[in-house]
Amino acid sequence: MALSDQLTDLANRTKQLEGSAAAARDQDRKKLEQQRDTLDASMQKQAQKIKTEVKAGGGQVRSWWADTTDRIEQRRAELRAKMDKSKAEHEAKKAVRNADDAEEYASNLVGLAAYVTDAAEYAVIDAAIARSEADAIATTG
Repeated sequence: MALSDQLTDLANRTKQLEGSAAAARDQDRKKLEQQRDTLDASMQKQAQKIKTEVKAGGGQVRSWWADTTDRIEQRRAELRAKMDKSKAEHEAKKAVRNADDAEEYASNLVGLAAYVTDAAEYAVIDAAIARSEADAIATTG
């Protein structure tokens, strides 16, 4: 996928995240549950794609990314299981604790997304500089 296509996709995903945050503020639970189910399927598909690319391409960065994806997916599954269990138990304290855990996890992932977005921008700039240097060397040498 071309870099410009990836950036457009990232912008669209950011808009979806803003919509989810707005729904959370409005406490539109049904809409949130539908979005969560849609995102769950999408994230599973993306995680599988990353794993497939790692197997095909190898490399440290891809391996790191696959490991990171696995850890995020594992944590997400743990939280989901806790929330499902809490739903069955109907215990207020556990529900509050699970909600706190889920909010902390969401906050941490938003922070990670900000960091990864900055890292991606840095990589794009670094790649452009490297390409410019390579082009300059090719024309002078």
